[in-house]
Amino acid sequence: MKVKEKIIQAEIKKVNAVLSQNLQIPVYQRPYRWKPKNVAQLLEDIYGSWKQVKSAYRIGSVILFENLKNKDDGFKIIDGQQRITTLLLILCQLDSPEAIALSKKLKFNHSDSEKCIRTNNEFITYWLQENVAQEKADFLNYITKFCEFVEVRVTKLSESFQMFDSQNSRGKTLEPYNLLKAYHIRAMEDEQATNADKMNSDRRWENATRFVIDPLNTKATPQDILKQLFNEQLYRTRIWSKKQAAFDFSKDTIDEFKGHTIRSKEEMEYPFHNSNLLHSVALNYFNGLQVQVKGMKSRFNQKHLANVNDFVSINQPILNGKSFFDYIESYVEIYKQLFIHNEEVSFLKEFKGFYEVHCNYPKSYRTGDQYLKELYKSLVILLFDKYGEDGVNKYHKELYAVVYRLRLEKQQVKYAAVAKYPSEMEIFTIIEQSKNYFELRTLNEIAKRDIICTKEEDVIIRFFLDFGVKISSGKSEIDLSKFNLDN
Repeated sequence: MKVKEKIIQAEIKKVNAVLSQNLQIPVYQRPYRWKPKNVAQLLEDIYGSWKQVKSAYRIGSVILFENLKNKDDGFKIIDGQQRITTLLLILCQLDSPEAIALSKKLKFNHSDSEKCIRTNNEFITYWLQENVAQEKADFLNYITKFCEFVEVRVTKLSESFQMFDSQNSRGKTLEPYNLLKAYHIRAMEDEQATNADKMNSDRRWENATRFVIDPLNTKATPQDILKQLFNEQLYRTRIWSKKQAAFDFSKDTIDEFKGHTIRSKEEMEYPFHNSNLLHSVALNYFNGLQVQVKGMKSRFNQKHLANVNDFVSINQPILNGKSFFDYIESYVEIYKQLFIHNEEVSFLKEFKGFYEVHCNYPKSYRTGDQYLKELYKSLVILLFDKYGEDGVNKYHKELYAVVYRLRLEKQQVKYAAVAKYPSEMEIFTIIEQSKNYFELRTLNEIAKRDIICTKEEDVIIRFFLDFGVKISSGKSEIDLSKFNLDN
């Protein structure tokens, strides 16, 4: 009788034993990003253990995937890349034969990784010279024979990613959205995607986490657009559109972006998946033709952006794999066009001028004001998603009035209130379910309601007066006389 292979095996292994294996970094791994301070911490921890003559030092855990169908694949590092790479750099400088052999075979898929490796190598050289210049052989011996990992070896890829999610849910090592990258790269394997497709999806994803307007400006601070979108404009919009209160995006809520995987040569599981199949087939067909579909209405009036898929919508069912990465890249670019790129004067000129004045007023840095700003941006993106430039040009002031009335009506704008307000007023649902501009009239009704002002903010008050909204001070001590109001 054939003995069933264990799916998960765990054992404590010395560093030397771990590094002697045929380790590989899969294409979906994030870059190696440890900084010298992280390297210093690891070196000092090991050094302290060595000097205290401890019989063992536990570095941490590593999760490896072993493909039993193809032993030549080696062991793919699912979790633990940062520590393993750092140890490899240290041991290579200590002339470890195992580390040198592995370093020649290990392939890093990101230019960011190579940059960090060079920087950390310089630091390691300095640290070793300062601390163990005369004891390198003894230090090497301690690391390879007395330091150890808990090696978790998994033979089923789905199990390895579940363990990866579990490991990272206990700490703060990953943003929640990075767990989604691994999940959808795995789905690309089910789609039989090529390594080139996987690497391209990974590259686009990582670029969005470190975006700079001017790549030549070495002093520019990168923006993490993915974090912005997942935390605000994508996740919360999808929740608000369901008439639910939208709180934080977290590891507990990432299932919102896990959907249906279309596997080649397999039937759909349920009839309602057929529409997903049609969507996938149509996308693949038109992408293969590399032509714009005749009669299709673009969101942009005067330009076509290759990295914006005209067939996506924010609230669409999620298709796992490549379709998910296309979906995300589309909204990364849309976010840039709406809120970052201001150099193109012809694109939404009126809205961008309005946004700069009315969302970036002198006290807009306050926490409550930031909550309102993100809510407004989410509404603008959903409106743009449905009606394109024309919709934003027509309705950006109505959306502002719907949102920023809270700044005048409340002494303090709290996170919980902003999380619940859209679902209570159903403002996202109105946009999402509308079929034409006439069906957006409810937004105008909400926008035009009278305001009892409890907070003085000149820019916002003047906007509402120009917009034709009646403002009164009620029982508050706000002096509205300077605005020529009849109180």
